[in-house]
Amino acid sequence: MRMRLRRLVPCAVLAASLTVCLTGCGGVDGGVRVEGKAATTIPWTGPVYMTDWYGRAWQRPTEVEATMRVSLDKLTWRDWGSSRARATGTSTDVTCLSGCPDGNPRSYRVNVVLSDPVRRGDVAFYSRMTLTPVHPPAPFWVKGSDDMDLGVPDA
Repeated sequence: MRMRLRRLVPCAVLAASLTVCLTGCGGVDGGVRVEGKAATTIPWTGPVYMTDWYGRAWQRPTEVEATMRVSLDKLTWRDWGSSRARATGTSTDVTCLSGCPDGNPRSYRVNVVLSDPVRRGDVAFYSRMTLTPVHPPAPFWVKGSDDMDLGVPDA
């Protein structure tokens, strides 16, 4: 009997150890348990573009037809490539909603912010544009063109 017990003890210990190891690795009940801080995103620093009304890609344009109604020129950019590119320039009423007195479209000084870059392959495109007047208030013809989505190519 003593001899039999000596053989069973190592088998029982092995079976218990195996059970602990298998259930300690997630087992059927608990799934995977994650502990600690989440992994941080690796900053991406590839080229960033904005698209114009015609779908053409631009980097730091000095002039661009941003939408059907808004033409921007004399743009001076800061922070291009970051999550928010900023510029100062002039916005022109290309559709003459202002009536275009003397046959000339109206314009005003504007601050431009491009934001929400969307990655497409090895590049990214700003997907949002906000215009604010350098000297408020903005002209009436700007309404509806002061905060808009920009075109982003399909993935």
